Amino acid sequence: MAYYGARTRNAAGAVTLDTSTMTVRSILTKQVTVPPITSDFTSFINMPEITAQSFVCVTLANQTSRGAVLPSVFWSTGQLRVRRGQGIVLNVFILTYQ
Repeated sequence: MAYYGARTRNAAGAVTLDTSTMTVRSILTKQVTVPPITSDFTSFINMPEITAQSFVCVTLANQTSRGAVLPSVFWSTGQLRVRRGQGIVLNVFILTYQ
């Protein structure tokens, strides 16, 4: 199954993912709770579903107040790194493309 038409932009307005030029092979949605901080105010979450052909989007699962802020989240193959987000529940969307 191919998905077309998804487009994301970064804070500067540059397109970071455009599926009108590439095919999204799969979309996986997970909900994770950020574990305790291990070092340098950072928590690591193992996610083998993230591959070199993945694009990851993260949102807050329960944004009940206007003051709720998404912590800094970085991804690399096989893991998420979350800065200062211990105990927060996140929605993780993993798009794998060809």
